[in-house]
Amino acid sequence: MLNRGDDILILLAAGSARRMQSVVDDKITATLAGTPVFIHSLRAFLNTGLIGRVIITYRDSDQFARLRLQLAEHPMPDHLIQFVSGGESRQDSVYAALQTCEGHTGLVHIHDGARPLVTDEAIRKVRAKAWATGAAILAGRSADTVKIAKGDSDSVEASPDRGLVWTAETPQVFRTATVLRAYRKVAMLGRKVTDDSSAVEYVGQDVSLVENTTVNLKLTRPSDFVLAEAILKTR
Repeated sequence: MLNRGDDILILLAAGSARRMQSVVDDKITATLAGTPVFIHSLRAFLNTGLIGRVIITYRDSDQFARLRLQLAEHPMPDHLIQFVSGGESRQDSVYAALQTCEGHTGLVHIHDGARPLVTDEAIRKVRAKAWATGAAILAGRSADTVKIAKGDSDSVEASPDRGLVWTAETPQVFRTATVLRAYRKVAMLGRKVTDDSSAVEYVGQDVSLVENTTVNLKLTRPSDFVLAEAILKTR
């Protein structure tokens, strides 16, 4: 079994804040309950003792400088952390980070920096499943009935069984060699994927769903900050 501290964390911080309506310039470095958003995410993983290396993707030189400044203000084990310039899309950023992981024989956790509410229990659950199966993602069961639209229209094509519908979250955890091979394949094929498990499916790897029973909100709109602060106060 992997020794404690052998896992890699890829923390995605290069995304834009387009849906923040200019209220927040950068949701990753914005303050949440007195602490930068990405620091909440980073601490959650480092506190598990599972992570031996952290790769943070960044958007541009200005964000890179803010990330480094905030890390200095919230001391972390600097020797574990490195930065990689992200790409135009999430997919590009993940692939850039994964290419620095060549030869790693353990597990890699890929997490959205804008999900600051992830818990120790959730991280450990999805990691344990990934260790057993090779690939696992944190996910939630759909609480609503889902509709599939007809092409680009707003008409209903189908209503799938809600019991079969899950919403993908992060972290998504994989054997490093598997997910790196998957991203190379989707790059070669020119395919676009919106999450990591979609890439892994291209190489025939089954992906296990691990139900998350706690709130793991992704900060997308200004109101999400209010909700996240309220949730943090209850923990």
